[in-house]
Amino acid sequence: MKEQNNTHEPMNEVYLRGRISHLYGNERFGSLTVPYNEIVTRRVRENGQSRFEQSVETYFPEALFNASTKTKGIIQSFREGDHVLIKGYLGAYSYQTGGGFAERTAIYIDEIEHDATRMEQMLGLGGFNGRYADAANEIRLEAKITGISKRREDIYEIRLETRKDDRTYAVTGMYFRVPQGLDQRIHLGDTVYVIGAMESARSEYRGKVYFTQTFVIQELVTQKEFVDRYNVAAEAEEPAAEAEPMEIPELEELAGAAKARAEEAETGTEPADNE
Repeated sequence: MKEQNNTHEPMNEVYLRGRISHLYGNERFGSLTVPYNEIVTRRVRENGQSRFEQSVETYFPEALFNASTKTKGIIQSFREGDHVLIKGYLGAYSYQTGGGFAERTAIYIDEIEHDATRMEQMLGLGGFNGRYADAANEIRLEAKITGISKRREDIYEIRLETRKDDRTYAVTGMYFRVPQGLDQRIHLGDTVYVIGAMESARSEYRGKVYFTQTFVIQELVTQKEFVDRYNVAAEAEEPAAEAEPMEIPELEELAGAAKARAEEAETGTEPADNE
């Protein structure tokens, strides 16, 4: 078998949809915030008993733009309150702290456009007011595990190496409510496929309000699990692929022969040949 080199670009996609709540910057760089709501289920313990409660949390993912952003003139073309669609990627940047430098995982904008109402999307024509599609925030990655820290039995901090346009980024993801046995499934150096979202938490310090962002892993599958499942599916399809589908003329021929045999059994005579 001819050896093939894996030269594809690993998946690194961020999809944001919503209404801009904050926008600042200049032609060179800046950021904007697109909030979204999510229903959160939490376990509450009271008087020795536990129950689940649901609440609505609002998150404020921040998306950065710079000289590498394909869409230009964002400051001139967009305003707070605009409904937008954003395609981007997950990356990281370093910043100075009192003890040196720290690294922060962030969303970078590749392309941004004004969103259309649901009616405009359906008709393919602008000029119709109405509701917009629900806000969305989804991150999809193909990445390599470079670090694993077990914070609790069901909480892991996972360092991932991602790529975009031949650049490598070291990002950090928090995996809450992890499936049982995860520590047996993932190892350093493994390639994994991840679906997640950027969540934020509000905090106050010396009278100022801050929002800290966290990349939250929602689903994770290893490349080995994908390959094993793919091989099982391929083996299941092989017998069906080898059997050629029967054509309609062949079905008619079989039906005619069956009818002739039935007539022969009733009359005791030889069926006539059809030429």
